[in-house]
Amino acid sequence: MMRAGLLATFALLVLGAQPGSANAQGQLDTTLVALTYHKATGTPLDFASAVQYSPAVQAASNFDRDDVTKQEIARLQSQMAATDTTHEFVVKVDDNISEYDHARGEFSIVLFKPGYSVPFNAFGQQYQLVFANADAMRAIPMPKDQARVFDASLNSFGRRVTDEVHFRVVGAGDPSGAVTGPRVVRAEIIAAKILDPSGRVVAAPSEANAPVAKVAKFDPTTVDVSGLRVGSSIKDLVATLTRLFGPVTREPITKPVYQGLATTLTVNDMGCFAMPGRSTPPSPGTVCVTAMADNNDVVRTIRIERVFPWMDQDVFRNALVQKYGPVADAQNGGGFTLGWGPKVPVELLYDRSGPPYALTAEYLTNDDYMSRGMNALPQIRVVLSLVDASWAALASK
Repeated sequence: MMRAGLLATFALLVLGAQPGSANAQGQLDTTLVALTYHKATGTPLDFASAVQYSPAVQAASNFDRDDVTKQEIARLQSQMAATDTTHEFVVKVDDNISEYDHARGEFSIVLFKPGYSVPFNAFGQQYQLVFANADAMRAIPMPKDQARVFDASLNSFGRRVTDEVHFRVVGAGDPSGAVTGPRVVRAEIIAAKILDPSGRVVAAPSEANAPVAKVAKFDPTTVDVSGLRVGSSIKDLVATLTRLFGPVTREPITKPVYQGLATTLTVNDMGCFAMPGRSTPPSPGTVCVTAMADNNDVVRTIRIERVFPWMDQDVFRNALVQKYGPVADAQNGGGFTLGWGPKVPVELLYDRSGPPYALTAEYLTNDDYMSRGMNALPQIRVVLSLVDASWAALASK
């Protein structure tokens, strides 16, 4: 789902073939976009459920439905197998252009701002299309004198425009972490032009062929959470935690958590939760740490929690994307969670319902609704969790 402040609905317009046109894209085939997404990412498609929406199955009699369903499943599986994952699509989207940003000297194409997506339906499910290189296409830079004339022109038609976007499907998930939910289709813009209501081109993003940025391979042994890393010895981590945060409690793991884990280290255990009736509720700046080590006293998981005064979810997201790079997955449920790196077993996760990645960051409100005043903003609890994914993969064998 798009975040609450960006619930703008972008209407998909059909890009029909024009008489004498060389355009081979024709109407946007949302079924083909969805199939390309599933094939390119390896995300499973429930063929049996998907074909229930096909006209052939819906028109079949009860007597013939089973046979028709099998035929449609075979047809759809064959169609996916033949799908070219490099196929170029074209979509037209209703949009608008922002007011002029005097500090930056530019207008912005709203669709290309973080948090916006193009929703479409396929197989009875909603998908969300996001553009990985949208930020490179967002700005329309312009000197102030020229911008004044351009702004007046935009106002003459209510700033309403149509974005014609040529794209390829390249993966899953929103790299900015702003669009969450299932079936987020990551695309790369190949070219784009912005049209006014009469069809006249009013802007053509200057980096029309900007490729998706290549990201270095994620290595959890070099990534840190608040300066702490997996792969160190218990002795070294205890010394660091004691110096930074205070006394460390070391206990054996008596209830199996994951094969090979033997020891738990904690600082201020459970001290970051706001709970009803708690005599000393956590205050901004409170820190809690939990780490687990293997039988060789090597630290394999670290979780650090910190309580903050209220901050906007976008502040959290932007800071972490800047530090860790494009997001592998994001979810927005009981809290807002971002994930990076390779997938790890859910048994090693702090939140087992969140993205199952080596590094996760969670944004949680931290209030008990009793001690907080009616008009006060809640505290925010940020939880960073890091798992040694290489060790976890070996330990699971």
